[in-house]
Amino acid sequence: MKNISVFCGAHEGNNPRYAEDAKKIGEILAAKGINVVFGGGNVGLMKIVSDAALDNGVDAIGIGLESLHNLELVNPRLKNQIITKTLLDRKDEFMKRSDAFIVLPGGVGSLDELAEIMANNQLGLINKPVGLLNTEGYYDHLLAWMKKAVEEDFITEANFNDLIVSSSCEDLINLIIENERPDNDDWTKRLGL
Repeated sequence: MKNISVFCGAHEGNNPRYAEDAKKIGEILAAKGINVVFGGGNVGLMKIVSDAALDNGVDAIGIGLESLHNLELVNPRLKNQIITKTLLDRKDEFMKRSDAFIVLPGGVGSLDELAEIMANNQLGLINKPVGLLNTEGYYDHLLAWMKKAVEEDFITEANFNDLIVSSSCEDLINLIIENERPDNDDWTKRLGL
């Protein structure tokens, strides 16, 4: 793997573990020679993960929105920036430029990005690993909802099990790197139809 997207908050949250884990993710990816693709921001967990990558010798590729770029909210250390007009264009760039995806604690944007990647995997439009870092149970309620959706036949077991979940930065990255993707020629099985 050459590039992994890291989706995370534009804020640091009120638990210092979120910032610690964001830094650790950037450091571990750098130690493995993997570049970080992220939202381009110079704020919150985005800044922490991108600075950790840059400080440890790999590239941080920012994919930002034109509106945020105009507000000068972009990490000034970036050599590689892609500026898009819309969120849809931005997510397309993430999918094109990344070999896998990691979702750290975040808000609506991080949830949107997770759902977009899972939906594209489900439909066979991409076939790439996606991991959720469940720092101190941050995503417990989301995972409980997903399990309920599986029970109610709205999410297939295959799609739920395709999401890699761990509360350990090291374990999550190793599980993503070692992940064996399902045969994309028969992606329709994931739909449960």
